Amino acid sequence: MAWRTYKYLPNGGATDPVWVYKAGMQVLTVLFCRAALALLLLAMAGAARAQVSTPIDEGLAQHLLNRLGYGPSPGELARVRAMGVQAYVDSQLAPPPMPPRLEERLRALSGPDAHGEEALLRAIASPRQLEEVLVGFWLQHFREGDAAGRVVRPHVLGSYAGLGAALGKRGGEGAAMQALVRHFVTAPSANLQRSVARVWESTRGDQRAVLRRLLTSPEFLARSQWNGKEKDALRFVSSAVRASGLVVENVAPLMPFVRGPLSDKERAEFVERLAGGRLALAPVRPHEYASSAPPLRAIEAAQGSVSQPGPVLMTAPTPSAVAMAAARGQPADPVRLREQLQNQEFLRY
Repeated sequence: MAWRTYKYLPNGGATDPVWVYKAGMQVLTVLFCRAALALLLLAMAGAARAQVSTPIDEGLAQHLLNRLGYGPSPGELARVRAMGVQAYVDSQLAPPPMPPRLEERLRALSGPDAHGEEALLRAIASPRQLEEVLVGFWLQHFREGDAAGRVVRPHVLGSYAGLGAALGKRGGEGAAMQALVRHFVTAPSANLQRSVARVWESTRGDQRAVLRRLLTSPEFLARSQWNGKEKDALRFVSSAVRASGLVVENVAPLMPFVRGPLSDKERAEFVERLAGGRLALAPVRPHEYASSAPPLRAIEAAQGSVSQPGPVLMTAPTPSAVAMAAARGQPADPVRLREQLQNQEFLRY
């Protein structure tokens, strides 16, 4: 295509018409560049929207829930698939607050098994799943008992220096970093370790930055990592109870199953008791077996005042209260749960 133009003299007179291409090509070039830029921006925006809205593979979602936590509870696979890798990892690096009811239950724990029960209840019920995985990792790394969990927990997503100071530990950053990488990635490559080390050094051990690099790396997300580790007793019991969907407030019946390695017989017994609703994980609460028509209870206070009327708690729950508690302790689909927990694949994460 040619553009017909006229050359003009300085005094305003026009010369004879000539065919020139230079001006026309300049105009076309500008228009083409603008159109190309607009298309590129639209494509980038579309790709960003697709990245957010396109569900990830179910196996990858399972991998994230298994390694960053103690396995999925009902409905969580769909939620994580819709969120995507980056969003889910970020949600665990900036975790939600603890539910008030769970906080209340944790404060009420007492007795010789209180620290162990706290660790188990958090693993099962806490929405801050990565935090609990990290608490367990650092306690094992520093060879500390469950009692140190409350000291470690506030620092697992902070700086390594703060974590070490809380436990009175110094140095060993290189070994700690390598152990952290190996905890999440089986047989990590030298490239991955160097990549994580650069983040560790540049951020002075900021654990959020380090974990973000590690947990969004292609190596961690690779299919070869899925189900690459064997569950210990704590992880098996926690993941099984989470899979059941049961509301758990009392973990005392679970403690015998997490004190040591589970034999095949013990694991089978646990599965049958969980699927059969024979674990008192949701105990009868006092208000559920209070008398429906209590008498007035007048108790003289120290200064001579009289307390307000209140329910008289019975020494034992009524049959209806027992039935209510049993209903809460029964999985929605016992047959399916039993099949899921007996599958050999469930033994790995």
